[in-house]
Amino acid sequence: MEIRKNVGKVTPEERDEIQALFERKNGLTELAKIISADNTELYEKLVKDMGETGTKFQQWWDMKSKQYGWESHPKGNWEINFQTCEITLIAKEA
Repeated sequence: MEIRKNVGKVTPEERDEIQALFERKNGLTELAKIISADNTELYEKLVKDMGETGTKFQQWWDMKSKQYGWESHPKGNWEINFQTCEITLIAKEA
């Protein structure tokens, strides 16, 4: 069973920060599907960029969850509604 609970809201500026990281992360993932490891220079640049973007993405969530004190769950994660700026906790119950 899945639990969905609204746990907070961020500002439009904060939303824009995570949306840019989300879109970059997805774009890099798609690019990784078509880049060949044979192109060593481009492949290494892609891997490095994916790592840096993933780290920034996680740091944003960690920072905002502490700042706003969002409820969490061991088997859960947060999701943002880019239109409303609302943060939802999505967790699986055993």
